[in-house]
Amino acid sequence: MYDTIIVGGGIAGLQTAIQLARSPRRVAVIDVPGGRSAVAKNYRNILGFSEGVSGDFFRREGRKQAAQYGAEFIADEVTGLVANPEGSFRVTTKTRAGAQALQAKTLVMATGMADPFPAIAELRDCLGLSVFICPDCDGYESVGQTTAVIGDGSHAVQMAGELFFYTKKLVVVNHGGSEIDEEEQALLDRLGIGYRAARVEKLVQADGLLQRLELSSGEKLTVTRAFLAFPGAQAQTGLLQAFSVHINEKGHVRTDPRTKETDHRNLWAVGDIAVHSQQVAIAMGDGAQAAIWIQKRLRELDGELPFEQK
Repeated sequence: MYDTIIVGGGIAGLQTAIQLARSPRRVAVIDVPGGRSAVAKNYRNILGFSEGVSGDFFRREGRKQAAQYGAEFIADEVTGLVANPEGSFRVTTKTRAGAQALQAKTLVMATGMADPFPAIAELRDCLGLSVFICPDCDGYESVGQTTAVIGDGSHAVQMAGELFFYTKKLVVVNHGGSEIDEEEQALLDRLGIGYRAARVEKLVQADGLLQRLELSSGEKLTVTRAFLAFPGAQAQTGLLQAFSVHINEKGHVRTDPRTKETDHRNLWAVGDIAVHSQQVAIAMGDGAQAAIWIQKRLRELDGELPFEQK
């Protein structure tokens, strides 16, 4: 019986593990490769990393730090979660089921988001270096740069409108092909934003730095930055369908703003699946905050505290 099982080994999950393992608690992190942080090559808005820091660095160092305090890491895919009558949880994975299923007094979901990255040659070489998905995080990177918004219909137009604050050298490439309406076209015209109804066949880049786009029309656009704007980013909440948790219209899990516990007792959600701005710093905060309250709950469950923590 683990004190806590954390499903997901991204930044939020690792921060939770570090804090709880220092309590000290018996903690397991179940993870499969992937996630936003795994493809982000250079976060530039994190305190203390003025030259930028990669998601891979956070994942690698986070695992090392959590492990030194005793956290266990299990490379497996969780396939099912069941709430036991007394309030604990049974966790089944691809390799562990039945009598081999894992047991935990508390559970943390840190499964993150799945992004709809288009199949464009050399795109992944540029992600986090010269191609971005979040104007709040990386709009600054387009300042003074000729920037393309590669997206689908209205989503691309909206992204261009947000980026216009940072750079006026913008062009929308409607890779997805959904039509934009007259009002959206008028907005692009008024702001002087170029528009191409074409697919991007290839990014031409050197060491992750974008140089130009090659379009299906045959045109080659010289750009140094690009932002992706496609619908379909999904919070990975499928495992929670059997629980009494509230999931909003955008697919994110509602948690108590103070504790990060969901509506289902002893079940927490942290990071990008929760309802908040999707930021690394917030993911870390979620993890630390949740872990503090999980420790309080575990002391209560262990009979160490005479009353429920408020």
